[in-house]
Parts: sequence; C-alpha cells; structure tokens
Amino acid sequence: MESATIAQCLGILRCPITGNPLSILTPEELAENNRRLEARTVLHRDGTPARTPLTFALGTPQRSEIYRVEDSIVWLLADLALVAANAIQTASIAAEKKVVQSFYDEYGWVKSESGLFNDTVQFTDTRACAQAYQRYCNTRIGRELSGGKYLLDVASGSIPHTEYLEFSRHYDVRICVDFSIRALREARAKLGDAGLYLLGDITRLPLASGAVDAVISLHTVYHVPQTEQTAAVDELVRVTKPGGRVVIVYVWASSVAMNFSFALRRKLGRIKHALRPKGDAVACGTSSASATPPLYFSPQNHNWFAREIAGKHGAKLRVWSAVSMLFQIHFFSDHGFGRLTLALVKKFEDYFPRLAGRYGQYPMFVIDKTSS
Repeated sequence: MESATIAQCLGILRCPITGNPLSILTPEELAENNRRLEARTVLHRDGTPARTPLTFALGTPQRSEIYRVEDSIVWLLADLALVAANAIQTASIAAEKKVVQSFYDEYGWVKSESGLFNDTVQFTDTRACAQAYQRYCNTRIGRELSGGKYLLDVASGSIPHTEYLEFSRHYDVRICVDFSIRALREARAKLGDAGLYLLGDITRLPLASGAVDAVISLHTVYHVPQTEQTAAVDELVRVTKPGGRVVIVYVWASSVAMNFSFALRRKLGRIKHALRPKGDAVACGTSSASATPPLYFSPQNHNWFAREIAGKHGAKLRVWSAVSMLFQIHFFSDHGFGRLTLALVKKFEDYFPRLAGRYGQYPMFVIDKTSS
C-alpha cells in the first residue's frame, strides 16, 4: 500500500534541490543504482554512504537526484539525495537545524515512563486542568480549516494530541513533513494510508507551488534559525493554492501580559512575606533539572511579524494561547481561584483574539493566500 498514496500524490512532489518533478524508479533502475551504491559511485549529497539498498525510490527526470522511500516515508532532504560521487557537496543543513533534528529523533518523540512523549512532558503542563485548557486552545486551529484535498502539516511531529487528528477530517490526504524520521513513523502509525510522509525541511519544502489547500505549522517556525524564519513562512505560502489558508502557531520572545503577571506576583509575594509573622517556616520544594539534550529556538517580536509576515502576506493576528506554561502552573488549578483565572483567560482570548495574540504568549498567524 505504501506506493498507492505516493503515486496518488506524485504530481505535487518536487526535488528540494532543483524543483524538478519526481517519478518512481523502475526495478531495473533500482538494481542499477544499488550496484552503484555498493561500489560507492553514488553517495548521499553530503558525502555519506547509503546504509542499505534501495527497494523503492523516486528520482528527477535525468535521475541526477534520487530519493529513498523506506517504510512509506520519502526521504526528501537535500543532503540525503543520492547523487554521483563527483556531485557531492558540503552538508547544507544549518547547525541549529541539526540540533532540532537530533533532539526529536533521540529524545522528543521517545515516550517517557509515564507513556507520554518527552516533548509533551518537557513543554506542557500535564495536569488535568491545564490539559483541558490546551485542548480548548487546539480547537481554535481546527476552526481555521475549511477542507479540501491536501492538508500540509509542516513539522507534524508525532501528531501528539487527539485534537490534531481531527484536523484531517475534511481533507483527503494529510501531508506530514518533518525533520525527524521518528516523528514520521509515529505519525504514520496514527494516520496510515490517509497520510503522505516526507522527511523534509521547512525552508525547502519538496512540493510544487500552489499544491495544497491548507497548511498548518504548529510550534515550529521559532525552532528555525532566526535568519531563516521569514523564508520558512514564505515557503508555507508558496506551496498553498490561491484561496488557501496558512495557520502558524508561534511564540513571542517577550509577552507584555506574562511580564506584567509575574511582576505582580512577585510584588504580592514580597508583601505577603513582609506580613508573615517572624519565625514562620516557608516550605520550599527542591527540583533537579533532568538531563535533556539541547533544543534550539529563537522567537522574535511583534515588529518582525508586522514587517515580514503581515506586511508581505497580509497575515491576521489571532491567539492560540495568551499564557505560558509557567503561568498555567502558577495560576491554574482545580480550586476556586485557579478555576476563576482559567475561565477569565479563556473569555479574554475568545472575546479579544487579536489583543490576546498581540500581548499574550502564543499568537496564531492566519494567512489567506490571494490569487495575485
């Protein structure tokens, strides 16, 4: 079945190096290239040898670039293109991208002892009250999607949340692009034949211009090297059909609302401490930072959005979540004040989505691509 979805979508796939269309290698071409792989006259473009023979592959018209297909995943990273030994080049993936790729292959999409992905444990508040709020936020993404043939999910990860699965409902095929092979295997286990799985780079998407009906890229762009973040958004828009929509969840480098909240909390804490009777003990918890690998991220501010995203693409500013994980930990709870705070945050976000997106922590950029 792995060839069925790939064959169905073949017309929109492109070589990330040349932009040329791709076609499926014949058995004779596979055999010939396997002989070349064994003789090391064909290597990955970054100079590394192929680990295993080809059983299924795609290639450009002149077969100057060949891309492995393994476990229904098409390896469409430029550095992993199989080329003649005299055509190899220095690896093109930036060091920051390598850090992100390594984090998710070796740690982020590995499940912890609790059964949750390490990424979920590391970056979300896993208490029931906070999880319910995060599910509520995720439904905002779904409401921006209207359906069509192709939904492109860039940096899909393992599709870790049930609500994320719902985004596929009104599309024929969900195209999952990710840097992490582990992530794509997890996504394939959930979507099966309803998905197309591409090992690829957000800044060099292996897709034709105007190929997809809608794009989502959630908590991704701020992990791209800062100098390439505008180019990443440009790529998301490029592959979207005129009349299609791009939805991006981002994080600001600094949030006015969060800065104010924690400044106020510190001030109240100092007042409370000053009023506490002398000799009262203060319980202090101890925590030790777990040994986790590094993960690159470099969020920008609203000026960048206004200039590069709204200015170029007419993006509208909305909110995914106005509050940070730290805010959720300190202010949300199943008790009276925590429930009240949660309810007020949700109301503020629902009634003032642009204001919450501008001054909160996690904005949502919504781009409607025009025909021009």
